[in-house]
Amino acid sequence: MKLKSTELSTQILDMIINPDPLEGEDIIIENEFGKTIGIIIQPEAYEFFLKKIEEKENEIDSSLNEKYDPNSPSLEDLMGE
Repeated sequence: MKLKSTELSTQILDMIINPDPLEGEDIIIENEFGKTIGIIIQPEAYEFFLKKIEEKENEIDSSLNEKYDPNSPSLEDLMGE
């Protein structure tokens, strides 16, 4: 989902553009019972998390490649073709 900056209240938009260094970069959205129902993070944090996820995916892919056994049956073998 994407929102235009004009769709946000000025208070929320200001918190996103000018985060309080003492409060951190994210904005936690809670319901009336204090349960977290959403979080807004800064673009730099979002890019950082995406990079870390990509690194982990590459690490998993590498470990799977190391375990590849060329003598194992192929998909066609398993399907009886």
